Amino acid sequence: MTLPEGVKMTPMLEQYVHWKGKHPDALLFFRMGDFYELFFDDAKVASEALDIALTARDQGKKIPMAGVPQHAAESYLGKLVRKGFKVAICEQITEPDGRSLVERQVIRVVTPGTYVPEESGQDGRLMAFAGLKGGLWATGILESATGTLEVGLMDTEGCRGIISASAGAEILIPKGGPERTVTTSLGISGEVLLPKESFDPVEGTRWLCRRWDLNTLRGFGVEDDSPEAGVAAALLGYLEETQYGAARHVSRIIPMTSDKWLHLDVTTQNNLELVDSETPSLFSVLNRCNTPMGRRRLRNWILRPLTDLTSIEERLDIQEKLMSYLPSLEGIKEKLSSCKDVERAIARLHMKTGNPRDLGAIRDTLECLPDLLGYLKGLDLDNLLPFSPLEDLRERLSAQLEDSPSRILGTGKVIKDGSDDELDRWRGFASDGEEWLEDFIAKERERLSLPKLKVGYSRVFGYYVELSRGALKEGKVLPEDYHRRQTLVSSERYITEELKDFESKMLSSGEKIKEIEAQLYGELVDYTLSLTSELQAVGKALGDLDCLVSLAHTAHSRGYVRPRFLSDSRSVEIVGGRHPVVELVQRDVPFVPNDIYMDEDGRRVAIITGPNMAGKSTYLRMAALLVVMAQMGAYVPVESISMGLFDRIFTRLGARDELARGNSTFMVEMVETASILHNVTDRSLVVLDEVGRGTSTYDGMSIAWAVVEYLHSFCGATPKVLFATHYHELTDLECRLDGCFNLSMAVEEDEERVTFLHQVVPGPADRSYGIEVARLAGLPRSVLVRARELLEGFEREDRCVDLSPPSLQMEFLDLKGDAVLQELAGLSPDELSPKKALDMLYDLRDRARKAVTL
Repeated sequence: MTLPEGVKMTPMLEQYVHWKGKHPDALLFFRMGDFYELFFDDAKVASEALDIALTARDQGKKIPMAGVPQHAAESYLGKLVRKGFKVAICEQITEPDGRSLVERQVIRVVTPGTYVPEESGQDGRLMAFAGLKGGLWATGILESATGTLEVGLMDTEGCRGIISASAGAEILIPKGGPERTVTTSLGISGEVLLPKESFDPVEGTRWLCRRWDLNTLRGFGVEDDSPEAGVAAALLGYLEETQYGAARHVSRIIPMTSDKWLHLDVTTQNNLELVDSETPSLFSVLNRCNTPMGRRRLRNWILRPLTDLTSIEERLDIQEKLMSYLPSLEGIKEKLSSCKDVERAIARLHMKTGNPRDLGAIRDTLECLPDLLGYLKGLDLDNLLPFSPLEDLRERLSAQLEDSPSRILGTGKVIKDGSDDELDRWRGFASDGEEWLEDFIAKERERLSLPKLKVGYSRVFGYYVELSRGALKEGKVLPEDYHRRQTLVSSERYITEELKDFESKMLSSGEKIKEIEAQLYGELVDYTLSLTSELQAVGKALGDLDCLVSLAHTAHSRGYVRPRFLSDSRSVEIVGGRHPVVELVQRDVPFVPNDIYMDEDGRRVAIITGPNMAGKSTYLRMAALLVVMAQMGAYVPVESISMGLFDRIFTRLGARDELARGNSTFMVEMVETASILHNVTDRSLVVLDEVGRGTSTYDGMSIAWAVVEYLHSFCGATPKVLFATHYHELTDLECRLDGCFNLSMAVEEDEERVTFLHQVVPGPADRSYGIEVARLAGLPRSVLVRARELLEGFEREDRCVDLSPPSLQMEFLDLKGDAVLQELAGLSPDELSPKKALDMLYDLRDRARKAVTL
């Protein structure tokens, strides 16, 4: 960086220019006393982004300047990171002495993927992709807040899925590679380009083995010199580079084995609204977690349902035991509410961003473990909490750390009294200084026989003894340890060695207290970090327990049922299934349960017809969500459910466009459908709604028909398919394709109106009831009348139907020709008997209903 013309270079500015030059892509937080200052363009950007004052520093020419208080820097960092900025933290590394320039150094760079705030909610996440031959990608995810590092091989759709599930993640890709296609196709920008060498599998393996003191990575389930090892090295290397080596909480690699999970592509995740934070979602329905660790685990379980039956049954068994004795379930929930985010606290301490409250969070959580273990032993679940040598840590933290320690070291009490004799002495001196001074005054008055002797304090001379001239005129001989420091008109001021010693101790006691507290705090941090793996195991166990307790509590309170799995079967039978989100959101309207039965032979492809608003889309989403819940190991809102395991769920629901990428609604629909047809398997559940509706009627119907045929006969697999459509012609497929069957939405009609029952029944729908839906939507009556007229003509295949637009006043111009109105006009009410008048009224009413009822 070079200074603008006219700005005078000073030693401080020279420091700033040096560190800004090393981090040109980051805002530089330059520590100056109690503030972080920003200068030049950084100041202008920060002022606008943070809504803080933009001032100026006069250095020959006005220099733009903005700043934030050091004690509040965390909140400002969070705002900048959420807006996509990188921030380099340049700290003072020497104490100001008033004579020389304070030394400064960048100690870390905060980025969207490495930011770990004190409170949960905006956790940093790093992702990396390296393209391979055959359409595969070496893929990695690093959770900065927990130290979890996962790597694996994925296809492009899999990459899109994890990117979609990781909104706000920082994405690393090698320079010059084809990896940009992944982010571009998802509309993601701002990825970090690293040198290709950062992803080198061979060098990456060597570096990781050196870092963890290993001979091989195979113990983690990752092959040496593999692309996965290269991606892992790129992720961890970037974290350590930005945190200046402070990332020791990342201690292992977890293979990201996709065949262990039910695959949910990005379209399915969005269509099913699994974890959407802004609208009601499956996560919001199931989330009764008490800890951030549990909430993270629940989100992960929803997005990664299992395909391993043993693991699913294990989760279900635990929930069944938790629900077997409700007082224990409530006791566990209460204790979990006192647990803090151990995973985050360990990460922050390792990354040098932690504070005494992170140690307090670990202590408070460890203090909950004995009671939690007691509850779990009573349910024969004590194996859920691995106990390790953490009792010594709990006792040490409880004995030495203040119950509510100051957040910033040096600005309040952190270490308890009684923890260190020297600290106690300095604290005692600081608190007893006034008492000592009173004793000193009394002693000196008696020693000098001067009852009016005073002690004062001056910033220039410090503490002094003041004697009046009257006392001194009496020929008073002062002790040898009295030394004159200042002569005033009416008095003399003296100092003594004892008073100077007191002054020195008083002035330095605060610094000594800070120094000793910092040393003791550092020892506590070091001891805590030496038990990182044990604490991470406790954090994981508490997250799992909290998630299971949340699921059990939800299941019990809402009457959910344990799913039953059929080994080696591909059938699914759901009785009385309910949509978990809709039934909770629309509490004022009873949800109508529905059944689903599909098997391997006669019922593989369901063609579902019926009017809009009758519940087709809800039925489709319900089926997919119930499978997700069952395979994540949760109880399900049904009367009963028996099913084999699915390996993939594909959905094509709703209408949306991608105008920014030049894709129309119909193109998006076709792309999503094509992806399904190319990737479907025997154990897939395929949910399709209104395929083909984005184009002309015959084009759309032809595409829909061909898609059903392909999924039934030509895809090389036998998936379960739920296919909702308005093309009634497709119901003929029941007679043409074995295993294809019709379902429809029940409708109740009377002379006045049509009622949608939201119930799925066997057989095809007889008509669409589109005009009835239009009436419910509030279309003008004239439009509805005209639509009915046209529909009747089309249904008669009347080629002479009048397609010319009616008059805007058609409701009124037709009155003269209305037979009912003519008959009414010719009546003589005075000549009618009551009985005849009533009969005629009923007749007219019936005729009028036939004319206008839609």
